[in-house]
Amino acid sequence: MSLVELIIIIAIMAILTAAISLSVIRYIENARQAKDVYHASLIKDALNTYPFPSNFQGRDVEYVDPETHQSEHFLRGWVYVDKDEIRCSDQSTALAMIYAGLVIVSPETERKLAENEENSVKWFPSGPDKDYIRRTDIDEYVFKNGLTVCARRTWNTYQLDVYVDDSGELSMGASASNTLRSGGHEKDAEAAKTFAERLGFYHAKITPIGEQNSPSHQD
Repeated sequence: MSLVELIIIIAIMAILTAAISLSVIRYIENARQAKDVYHASLIKDALNTYPFPSNFQGRDVEYVDPETHQSEHFLRGWVYVDKDEIRCSDQSTALAMIYAGLVIVSPETERKLAENEENSVKWFPSGPDKDYIRRTDIDEYVFKNGLTVCARRTWNTYQLDVYVDDSGELSMGASASNTLRSGGHEKDAEAAKTFAERLGFYHAKITPIGEQNSPSHQD
């Protein structure tokens, strides 16, 4: 075998190895994405079936239709998931996760959350309490993450949102990001759109989450 032939064979083997490696990486990433979407669907079901109270302690959101310029008012809540923790925006979203068995707290904490939700009082456990860890500076309930984000190349965080309008009707949405976060949400429209569509959210209204986008209605 000549040196030229040997070089050609080595080059072909390198190309084949690279192609196989890329296929394996894509396969692994697709499997990780599927696991994230499955976990997110559990959160989606938990929020969608939870009886949000008329005095829901959500955050005010104004949506202005870009075509009609009509304004709609929502109270928004969310469940945020990353590789380290789960954050719930309020007592109702936290209780939805607790009742679905996706996070665990003591019976006493669960009872107090329910009582204070009913009485429209914001209450935070002193913690830690089982999965409950702490309160954030924007009044989120932080839990240890049993649904750790698995994807590596497509997104590194995701979020499920609930929107309750003035008539009490519930809408939902989802978003995700694969950008490095430093002091807030970074805009990542491509990851947000991909993740939302994997969960069944299409042609949705866009409302702001920091600098990130989240569809709020499902077809």
